[in-house]
Amino acid sequence: MKDFLKRIKADFLASSILCIVLGLIFIICNDGVINLMGSVFAVILIIIGAVYVGSFFLNFITNGMSVLMGVIILAVGIWFLVQPAVIVSLIPIVIGVVLLFHGFRAIKETIEAKKCGYDAWGANLILAIISLICGFICVFDAFGVMEKATIVVGIILIYNGVSNIWISSSATRAAKDYARRNATVDVNFVEDDDDK
Repeated sequence: MKDFLKRIKADFLASSILCIVLGLIFIICNDGVINLMGSVFAVILIIIGAVYVGSFFLNFITNGMSVLMGVIILAVGIWFLVQPAVIVSLIPIVIGVVLLFHGFRAIKETIEAKKCGYDAWGANLILAIISLICGFICVFDAFGVMEKATIVVGIILIYNGVSNIWISSSATRAAKDYARRNATVDVNFVEDDDDK
């Protein structure tokens, strides 16, 4: 259970805060932000990919899916850094893939929270499904998203970050409540000599 809580706190919190920050940058600096953000985004992807891959090799993560995602993110980051013009057309697609990954992961975390007895899991499921829908929109209508402006991408990123933090904190609370409810009490029986 502690591994579950640590995984939620570290992965979700870091990526959610990154999404919120990127979303704010997209909204505030929407004129010309794509070119500047392209290079920054490439570096961030390289760092995230390297962290995932490094975590696997340092045995922090034993999940093969995480290392695969890390290699993909690392490769995409390097490609964006080498060819920044590609970023303009691909940023919504990459963001969409990240949103899809977060959405599927949020669904998994919601299911875990439900198993731990979290009553409001339905709201978390709705938030996760909305993240999936936003991810599909970014992936399958990338040019439409770019035409509508970077503000849409910023709003989607902020929503994703906030919903991930909400789901993560809900799942963490549910797991703690579950552990508290199911905790065993260890006692030692001592016979009292006064009864003799």
